[in-house]
Amino acid sequence: IKTDFEVIVTFDWYSYARVILPDTYSRAVCGLCGNADGDPQNDFALPNGQQATEEMQFGDSWKVADVPGCWAGCTEDCKVCTEAEKRAYRGDKHCGLLVKKQGPFAACHAVIDPAPYFENCLFDTCLYEGHQETVCHSISAYVTACQRKGIRIRQWRTAAFCSPICLPNQHYELCGPACPATCWGQAEPEECEQNAPCTEGCFCDDGFLLSGDRCVPLAQCGCLHEGRYYKIGEEFFACPRCSERCACKGAGAVDCKPAGCAAGEMCMVQDGVQGCYPQECGRCQVLGAVSYSTFDGRLLHFAGTCTYTLAAAEAGSPEDALVPFAVEMEKEKGKEGPVIRRLLVAVQGVTIGLARGGRWEVTGERCTLALPAVTVSQEGTYRVLLVQGGPKLLYDGDAYALLTLPAAYRHRTTGLCGDFSGDAGNDLIDPDELGAASGTLTDTCTHGPQPPVCPSANPGPCGVLSEATGPFAGCHGVVAPQEHVAACMLEQCVRPDAAALCRSLQAYAAACQAAGGQFQEWRTAAKC
Repeated sequence: IKTDFEVIVTFDWYSYARVILPDTYSRAVCGLCGNADGDPQNDFALPNGQQATEEMQFGDSWKVADVPGCWAGCTEDCKVCTEAEKRAYRGDKHCGLLVKKQGPFAACHAVIDPAPYFENCLFDTCLYEGHQETVCHSISAYVTACQRKGIRIRQWRTAAFCSPICLPNQHYELCGPACPATCWGQAEPEECEQNAPCTEGCFCDDGFLLSGDRCVPLAQCGCLHEGRYYKIGEEFFACPRCSERCACKGAGAVDCKPAGCAAGEMCMVQDGVQGCYPQECGRCQVLGAVSYSTFDGRLLHFAGTCTYTLAAAEAGSPEDALVPFAVEMEKEKGKEGPVIRRLLVAVQGVTIGLARGGRWEVTGERCTLALPAVTVSQEGTYRVLLVQGGPKLLYDGDAYALLTLPAAYRHRTTGLCGDFSGDAGNDLIDPDELGAASGTLTDTCTHGPQPPVCPSANPGPCGVLSEATGPFAGCHGVVAPQEHVAACMLEQCVRPDAAALCRSLQAYAAACQAAGGQFQEWRTAAKC
């Protein structure tokens, strides 16, 4: 990736990544890569500017999200190679090739010190007990760095050592062109640094051109349409409103026909691809101590203090891509009535707990492998658990929680949040029915009683949520305030105090921000 302000990011699709900056960024950057001021001694800077005392503290300080099953460092059964164990990989058949004085990389030694690459190679190769692919990736990183400097290295791969594997119609070259021939380049000049140093890799055979990541003959090249290249047979939307769908027919011909998104769909870009995607998502909310809103928008009121299933979905057929999950809410009696003790999310083989007033934790069986599909991050005062392709749970650490589901979960959920069918009429409202369907009863908890009916239709202090010129006016377009006003009034009816009001206002603020809305400063006037 190359930007117009000369920042370059490269990745080998495995383990080697580079960020290349112009000198103008010196002392203006921060992170794991340091501040680019030319002094390696101050590179262990923490986000607060202080210097870290050790590597784990430094690395953990720049973490942007938590991944259940992943830790800052090794916690148990930690394998650490001794120098004696590393010695087995110092020879030419492993990492020793990097530092061999008369070896294939000798011309680069004076320009780029191979020692760090050599040590990294020893560390990784020993950890993976001599696996050759680990050696190859370590050496390839040094090759890339040397070639970037324009240094020609000698052949280092053989049929028995790090033999390259190329796709059909491709062959390996140690020093191939930085700007290989492409189908796109046949239609118009590509932006490519023609004088860039050569690079090793797989290149198209004679008579073939690069089409995406494959090599094809000229007759099988795709189409160039409005500055973008599409492979033959590829279909795409050609305009921002998805009003025209096109197909690349080959020989540069593009066939476009009128199109549009179906009801409930919206034209947008997801994962870099423009298309028609489901506009709706299910939103279930815990609005306070006794108030809930189901996926289908029905308000529930009951003061249970047991453990409840907010929502759950089971796996379907093997072809079903739906991610099974379960979200439980543990409640208990507090000084001010029922309170959330913690939320539990069971997904992808782990259970993640979000405790009231605390941070998240993995409970039950801990996986030895990280789960990239599950992340827990802090967004402002909220903790957000996100499952790729599945539920998203936002929790303020107090009395508000927002569970969001993609439209694919319609008619597939059970629990307090309902069946996500679009029909609020079939969501349970009776406390006994709710408890029987969703709760776990113990000796110390109850499913009721039902909260009192609020005698007044006057919203009182809750009315600030719906004021047309109030601090939350910017939220009304993305989250209708009516159900929040009703829940706030009920919370005030159960316990008319400032703390309950603040929780209700904060709940609407959280829902607003989660939906992309903006509000004005509200805490001072509300004394929150």
